Amino acid sequence: MGTPKDSEKTRAKIIAAAGQLFAEKGFNAVSVREIAQLAETQISALNYHFRGKETLYREVLFAACKQSSFTQEDQDQLLRLAPKDALYLIISEAIKEYRNKSANNWQNALLARESLEAGTVFTDVAKVYLKPQADFVAKIVASVVGKSPTDEHVRFAVITLFGLLDTFGLHDHLVDAIAPGLHNHLSKRKRLEKQLFTLVVTTAKG
Repeated sequence: MGTPKDSEKTRAKIIAAAGQLFAEKGFNAVSVREIAQLAETQISALNYHFRGKETLYREVLFAACKQSSFTQEDQDQLLRLAPKDALYLIISEAIKEYRNKSANNWQNALLARESLEAGTVFTDVAKVYLKPQADFVAKIVASVVGKSPTDEHVRFAVITLFGLLDTFGLHDHLVDAIAPGLHNHLSKRKRLEKQLFTLVVTTAKG
């Protein structure tokens, strides 16, 4: 008989396996059997913990949200910095995270896919993850340029930043196809971080 600790390990393995597969293929293209095989467990264990693929998908998405969100400690530390330093750190840390493309770092790819496809859980994801993240970054950007976080230029700058982070972090093949050599150029001497920082500030100023 398994212990509660074994049960939690199995649950975590299922979430990690499902997250990787959902990020790669999307919800509809992934079978329960595939998830169980990658997690090295039985379909019965998956059903025991999650009652089916739909419930599992929701749990996986919120696990991704929790992993990728600013914690309260993160926010407190960033708010103690000068606003420009905080913004640059947000950008540089995001790029670093995107560049970690191991199988265990599926969270950003899955959230980007969910945002693009706007599935049945999207409203909840936007409420608990996307909007709070955007609101916090807007607060930092607004402090840099001396405006309100709700200013339209600040909001546009934040959305632009998120979109560009996804583009350069998840779709480098697209960048290379359209602008050969640009990705390599931007990866040197933190050029991408500096370019995004300048772009965000300039856009937020209007």
